[in-house]
Amino acid sequence: MSPDEPRIPNTVLIALRERGGLSQQDLADELTNLATRYGKHPQITRKTIGRWERGEVVWPQPFYRRLLAEFFGCAGDELGFRRPRTVRPEQDQTEPLPAPLTFATVPTTADPHLERDQDEWRQVRSALGKHRRDLAVLAESLYRDHRVPGLKNTGVISAPNWIPAEPVPLDEITLTLDSVVAEPTVTGEEPESAPVRPLATIDARYRRYHDAIRDLAAPRLFENRLCFRLLGLDWTQPSLHFGQMGFFDAVDTNEALAHEFAAHHLAIDNDRETVMPRASMRRLTFRKLISDPFNLGRRPLMGAIGTLTIRGGDSPSVVLHQRDSASVAGGGGMAHLLPAGIFQPSSVIPAAVAADFSIWRNIQREYAEELLGHDEYDGSGKPIRYDKLEPFTTMDKALRDGHIRVFCLGVTLDALTLAGDILTAAVIAPDTYDELFANAVETNSEGTMPARAFPFEENTLTWLRESKRLSPGAAAALHLAWSNRKVLLA
Repeated sequence: MSPDEPRIPNTVLIALRERGGLSQQDLADELTNLATRYGKHPQITRKTIGRWERGEVVWPQPFYRRLLAEFFGCAGDELGFRRPRTVRPEQDQTEPLPAPLTFATVPTTADPHLERDQDEWRQVRSALGKHRRDLAVLAESLYRDHRVPGLKNTGVISAPNWIPAEPVPLDEITLTLDSVVAEPTVTGEEPESAPVRPLATIDARYRRYHDAIRDLAAPRLFENRLCFRLLGLDWTQPSLHFGQMGFFDAVDTNEALAHEFAAHHLAIDNDRETVMPRASMRRLTFRKLISDPFNLGRRPLMGAIGTLTIRGGDSPSVVLHQRDSASVAGGGGMAHLLPAGIFQPSSVIPAAVAADFSIWRNIQREYAEELLGHDEYDGSGKPIRYDKLEPFTTMDKALRDGHIRVFCLGVTLDALTLAGDILTAAVIAPDTYDELFANAVETNSEGTMPARAFPFEENTLTWLRESKRLSPGAAAALHLAWSNRKVLLA
């Protein structure tokens, strides 16, 4: 440190030590003991700690920074040290250019602290995939004022004005799209999300949660597609207001919230995992930062459309979808609505964005992909010719003729991830249903589909709910549809 440079105390390091209830001598002893595990015997004393904390040493040697990072369970750049600026002297113009840089041919050994941190992150991520439904039910208790009557212990929460008094026909809802909207307050890069973002290097964490998923636990389907972001809704004069966002924007908040909750509410010991009996907000720093889950300006809320498909007639039935945890980034391992998909355009081409800004078009594409096995409309192709291609033309005609009737049931949130579901119900006449889905597939890229439909009647719906396999969105849609069956099946 330059004698002329003012000393700036390292308040971050001081806070880390005091939070652990340690004196400077205690910390020195702990670091010395930790160093012996690596066969090192450094002279770390109370004076050493004092010099770091007073700012006399602004950038300790790499080994000391690694010891501190490992002891406090953080990244090297979270210790409060200031990397010194490198001042290059003027170079003699007659001096020959340096030799080109070369890369080492021998791979370096991975740092044990880095490997351990990433392994722990993977372990929590894996356990999260197995216990999503139970964790969602537990997280629901954090939002007691937002439980939906009839849906207690399903993981569903909602605001009173997010669910209409009765299902709203889809053609009565006005959609508006703003191309330029204010950025959300919370994006997932904040310090409060740092504990769920694992180390990328010994000195830095992953910047966003999706970066960690991509490198450490990538599912089969993981692309940053353009999506429609829900900004507001009003059922008095039915309307939904949207902006635009990326798929990864949702992952960085929704999955980070789920990971944080799992890390503090799952007991993981020798591969045995148990969900804690009670939920607490005490250590959920990122969830506390988001605060009100229904403040649509505070975080990006991706509009996902889940459709309860009802084959009508004298004996109505429904179909559900078993999602595979290894294939999707969220919602795996649970029975979900079929079809269900993110509200997004089929292509980034402006003409496609305009044509696909329609809940009905989104439902049609999901039917084609999930039930009929069409290749996914992944955002790279030309706008879809809905007036020329099947099954879209047949579906459009059936909709005009009243053989398909589509309603919006409301908007709910998954209490674990705070991901949103725009819940819809499509009632399809028996002959039309049988014609459209005569060649329905039994598997797709997101998992398996049950070979049989479930009767749309109270005993079966009760059995499905008590099976504890329903996703929060599926539980909500089934309950709201059954409560309003006279409207839907009229």
